[in-house]
Amino acid sequence: MASDSESVAGTLDQGKLIARLKRLPRAELGAMYDAAVEATDCIRALAESGTNPVTKVLEGTDVVEEWAHFPQGDVYDPRTHSQYYYHAHAAHERVANEHGHFHTFVRPKRLCPELAPAAVPDRASPDDEAAWIAHLVGISTDASGRVIRLFTTNRWVTGEVWYDGEDVIRMLERFEIAVDQPSHDLNRWVTAMVQMFRPQIVDLIRARDLKVAQYQAAHPGCAVFEDRTLQVTSEMPVDFLAQIRAIETVIGSME
Repeated sequence: MASDSESVAGTLDQGKLIARLKRLPRAELGAMYDAAVEATDCIRALAESGTNPVTKVLEGTDVVEEWAHFPQGDVYDPRTHSQYYYHAHAAHERVANEHGHFHTFVRPKRLCPELAPAAVPDRASPDDEAAWIAHLVGISTDASGRVIRLFTTNRWVTGEVWYDGEDVIRMLERFEIAVDQPSHDLNRWVTAMVQMFRPQIVDLIRARDLKVAQYQAAHPGCAVFEDRTLQVTSEMPVDFLAQIRAIETVIGSME
């Protein structure tokens, strides 16, 4: 794993992952472990119904159109102001073994009204503040629903309202999808993913801000947040079972 401010990608390094988790307080590790238990329970429940996170979110779909949102209209929890959807890019735009990915969001003006968007050039903010979205993280999966990558994106990709990374990090713990549609177990799984991989997501959000700043410095005069050549702003491989092993290793070393 990369440091807090380093651009992240490449192969999973279990030693670096354990070193990263050792910097966390026990309470946060405990919350991550609880999220892993929750995610495991959701995967079991979905498997018992003959599905997985991907097949469940696509349930009832005959053709998976590239770029289409699944389910149609996204999933939104009006109590927590959290939101997600799943989609797939064209095959040549996917990382190895990727089927598609879940994009996760919160609606910041409803969730954290005290926070203001970043003071950035070419800022685009829809008039309806209640409909603003802030992107948290993308969660790539293979066709079996196995998580393989986390990533962040430039503003134009999701049409979000841009908030400083540290403010987005404050929003992470508030993300929760507790509604029953399209599936209570699927929604619990998506929620658990954000909490289980929180340290990596924090690193990615900080790397996102650094990447955008570096890109702007290298391309003076460009509208960086609308530049179609800058799509993914940070990414890293992840592994569900490796994450659990690392959490257990670090918690065990504290006893």
